[in-house]
Amino acid sequence: MRTSGVALLAVLVVAAVMALVGSILFMGTIGDLRQTRSSLQAAQARAASEAGLTYARYALEVARPNIKAFLAPKMNLTANPATDWVLPESQWASIASGIQSILNSGYSTLPSGAIDQGQATVQFTVARFRGHTKGATAQAYRADYVVVATGRVGNAVRRTEEKGFFEVQLGRPSLSQWLFLVDDAGGQNGFFPTGSVFNGPVHANHNWGFWGRPVFKDVVSTSDNGAWYWHLSGDGCTGPGKLWVQGDSRPPCTVPDFQKGFLRNQPVIELPTSTLSQQRAALGMDPSDTTTPSSRDICFALGLHNPPAKNCNSNPSVPNGVYLVNDGSQVKGGIYVQGNLDELVLQATGTGQQVYRFKQGSNTWTITVDYTTNTTTLVKNTTTVGVYTGVPNGPAPLGTGGPTGQIYVTGSIGSLKGPERTAPLPCGNDYPGNADLCPDHPPPSQIPPALSKETQLHITAVNKVGITGDLVYECDPTKVSDAAYLASRPRCALGAGQTLPTVLGVMSQTDNVVIEDSPIKAPSNLYLWGSYLSGTSGKGLAVENYSGRGKQGKLRLFGGLIQSADQLRGTIDSSGRLISGYIETYDFDLRFADSALAPPNFPTVRTFDVQRILATPLSFREF
Repeated sequence: MRTSGVALLAVLVVAAVMALVGSILFMGTIGDLRQTRSSLQAAQARAASEAGLTYARYALEVARPNIKAFLAPKMNLTANPATDWVLPESQWASIASGIQSILNSGYSTLPSGAIDQGQATVQFTVARFRGHTKGATAQAYRADYVVVATGRVGNAVRRTEEKGFFEVQLGRPSLSQWLFLVDDAGGQNGFFPTGSVFNGPVHANHNWGFWGRPVFKDVVSTSDNGAWYWHLSGDGCTGPGKLWVQGDSRPPCTVPDFQKGFLRNQPVIELPTSTLSQQRAALGMDPSDTTTPSSRDICFALGLHNPPAKNCNSNPSVPNGVYLVNDGSQVKGGIYVQGNLDELVLQATGTGQQVYRFKQGSNTWTITVDYTTNTTTLVKNTTTVGVYTGVPNGPAPLGTGGPTGQIYVTGSIGSLKGPERTAPLPCGNDYPGNADLCPDHPPPSQIPPALSKETQLHITAVNKVGITGDLVYECDPTKVSDAAYLASRPRCALGAGQTLPTVLGVMSQTDNVVIEDSPIKAPSNLYLWGSYLSGTSGKGLAVENYSGRGKQGKLRLFGGLIQSADQLRGTIDSSGRLISGYIETYDFDLRFADSALAPPNFPTVRTFDVQRILATPLSFREF
């Protein structure tokens, strides 16, 4: 019995020791796990804080609309930007604090889902806002910034700090940076209905009108405090036919799809009414000089003194006709048309040539621009007038002399179009209704291109511009990275970092740009690419006889439309079905964003605008 007791005691001692060792091992494991978790959370918190710094740099750019609205009333609009600061020095301290407030109030917390673990907050400090560079068309300002980003995961907290400066770049942006810009949207008399689609920035100074569910995929803004919201007889709604609403909708009948918001009470954007700079550009003069060129200056620029067909000093009148501005051997400007033009046809050959055919009365001028040989050939009727070095293409150089992609017509253009369609399109004119078999991009193969890949062109007429056919590019800007598209269009391939240069602007100084009905009727399902502008009071893009011409399907605008007053372009019934004219789709050419690309010599906004905000980090630390 004694021996058995000793053995039992030994077993108990061994069990106790094992339990103690196990407990020690277990506690060690728990400690290791806690240490590992703590280290992991610390690493995750540091990653979250670094994500906060990245977000802060992103915030500086996405806050640009708010910063722009904040800076607009502080600008001295009478300042000479070449010699004076548009943002006066007396405002610099308040600008720094104001930008700091905008950033901290709107961008202090990362959006939900921005980081996988934990959360991050950001604190901005902005100081020493100051002028950096002056210029006639642009200015730049700088400010120092400090960003402290705090990342939290569980109990772990990590902070990172970045110091640097950011640059606020002011400029006069091209009006082509808008998909749709109008002074008076005509909302008291008409509306944008269900079926209208906008995928770029749009702004109306006044009088927006909506019905049903038009789609706006980018920012919509107005200088008013609201808009007109309509209902039609038979659409299932009640109340007045139109109602002014200081809000985003009038349910249930009119609920627009504002995918990035509807901003109200925004600054007014003034539209230009002068084309004097386009006239000078076409003449080979300085397009930044907006004074009217004298008859004598025009006479000399067109070479009417050499050979001495007339004395430009004593008799400077210019006969009607088409003039390729040159010095006898080289192209020195653009194309100048005196008088009304019956027809202008643009054609891309597909081999690096651009052809312009002008018809005025009994005369026809054909100008062939060969980008491969860098020559331009002018033929009047059947006689070759000359072959010149250089091509009229692209923006006019500042100063005098040099070719430019500017066509200037002192009268009206009766018919502007590309080549005739090779066959009918497979599109239905009934919208909605018949299946729409015509894609927006690329355009149907039955539509030959109007502009060669290399062509950068702006067409300006003092009076009406009549459109009677499609105007599309040789290369579709939305498809130049599509291998299948390029396989059949090898000329459209771009080098690394290149942007497709093709661009078109069409502008009337005093009248409408009109889609014609008589004597020439524009085709159904019309494709118009480029930026179109009618800035004179009450003018815009009009459809002649919009209510009596029959239904003509879609008007596909790819680029932008700038108008003084929006025009009625079609009629629909209470179900949104097209009765007459066109229903539009608006497709933004992303190359126009922030004025990265614009038609040559295209008008700019009259006042300065915030075009870019660029951050430059200088130091980083963790604490």
